[in-house]
Amino acid sequence: MRLTVVLALLGLSNYGSAKDHINYSNCTLDTTVPLDYQNPELGEAVIPLVKYPAEAQSSSGAYQGMILLNPGGPGHSGVEMVLSYGSTLQAAIGNNFDYVGFDPRGIHNSQPVANCTSTPSSPGNNYKARTIPRVSDEYYQSWIDYGIDLGRNCQHEVGGPLGAGTHMSTATTARDMLSIVDAFAMTHEGKIAAKPANLLNYYGVSYGTFLGQTVASMFPDRVGHVVLDGVVSPEGYVANYTWSSVTHLDGVISTFFIHCSQVGPGDCSFHTGSTPKDIQRRFDNTMAQLEARGAAENNWSNATEIDSALLLLKIGLLSLANYPADNFKVLPDVLVSLETALANKNLGAWIDSAHQLYGDPGVDGSENYQYISGVLCSDMQNRWFGKTLEDLRPLLQYLEAQSIVGDIWIQSMLGCLGWSIQATETFQGPFGGDTANPILFVGNTFDPVTPYENALAGSSKFKNAQALIVDGLGHGTSATQNLCALSKIAAYFQTGLPPTNDDAHCPFEQAGLGLTLNGTLEETIRFYGLL
Repeated sequence: MRLTVVLALLGLSNYGSAKDHINYSNCTLDTTVPLDYQNPELGEAVIPLVKYPAEAQSSSGAYQGMILLNPGGPGHSGVEMVLSYGSTLQAAIGNNFDYVGFDPRGIHNSQPVANCTSTPSSPGNNYKARTIPRVSDEYYQSWIDYGIDLGRNCQHEVGGPLGAGTHMSTATTARDMLSIVDAFAMTHEGKIAAKPANLLNYYGVSYGTFLGQTVASMFPDRVGHVVLDGVVSPEGYVANYTWSSVTHLDGVISTFFIHCSQVGPGDCSFHTGSTPKDIQRRFDNTMAQLEARGAAENNWSNATEIDSALLLLKIGLLSLANYPADNFKVLPDVLVSLETALANKNLGAWIDSAHQLYGDPGVDGSENYQYISGVLCSDMQNRWFGKTLEDLRPLLQYLEAQSIVGDIWIQSMLGCLGWSIQATETFQGPFGGDTANPILFVGNTFDPVTPYENALAGSSKFKNAQALIVDGLGHGTSATQNLCALSKIAAYFQTGLPPTNDDAHCPFEQAGLGLTLNGTLEETIRFYGLL
């Protein structure tokens, strides 16, 4: 049975507020907020939430209140994050917090939802000195064409003032977060929480760090205990999404060669020679055979298969880089089977098996692309709308120079070339501020898509903020499972005190990857001549 808790909220502030209630059904919640904070007379939006509750008899101390969560994206569900990982977060941070996930505007279970789709139509490091195949223009153009069709449909279906499309910006979601905090402060839990219930406690990952920097910049006086893990550069994100992202991606891939060399042929079927460099050369030779552009230009009969294989390989390498622990043991067999397929001139079977592992990288594999476009294109103020592939060429060249798989990183923003819906509000900066409490930024030394330098830069913009740098591989703390980092994050949430400058570093802990280091990760990669 659903219980309605009536909240005696006294008026609206400049950031807006939940209208009058949170609805509870067990630990599934929702709250209503103004559809448009600038024009509240337009009606309401419904924000779904789910709570993983604190334990009544907590072993972590007195009840502290609520931590809001965002898993990244843009376009991912905070509700799903809590349903999947609520117990993990509680074990890591403490059982004296409620962990609350929400679906941002227009996404998944929020109302109104961006319910508009389109039917796809088929259509500087060591690597810089190597010849790396590039994805064909047809791949990019297929996503651009799909985005134009999707954008047209979404403009018609959800582009009006009462539709989801105009209210999907991060700035609007930032206001929603404070509405949720205000609603929580009026509940019984909010009134008994040890920490000030009117301040935002938040754990944001990846895109969630852009959301966190946005809300902290817009409302610095409402910042409680905020952890931003796998930090996005806000200036780069609002410019073109891809700046300051794949800087260390190839460094992560290089560690696979070290891993394979160290564990030997018994545990790495792609092993060859006596050094990691030998394995890298074998990899380069395999990848060089997937010259998709040359195949297309010369009208090879298998040009389409070569292009598909190259895409899937790059998707596989990006998966490896994001979560090495899940992929170091998978990639060797993938590469060996690719070599065999190339030698036998039979890529079809390999492509089918790679699809099973990595999904379809083309538009036929698109899912909820309108969620990504609705948020991302709004945050970039539609600056890419109406542009062409040629307009993107300098950006593609920049990404190709950054990483052997950098070119596919542009895919998420291609839909913005067709997204015409303009948000009612965006926030373009400046990012930073005199926050009520210090923020903790967390970065891995070899994060493939959010460089640790972003954590250092972010911490310099907010009063008394700290950057915790983890010598680790993969995207965010979830990839490294670094116990040192997890303990410092937990201590920060419990005490509100970030680690001091001389304690803001965690050594490499990923023993399960089969890597023996010669110093730090960077020193080891350089030792083997892979950077």
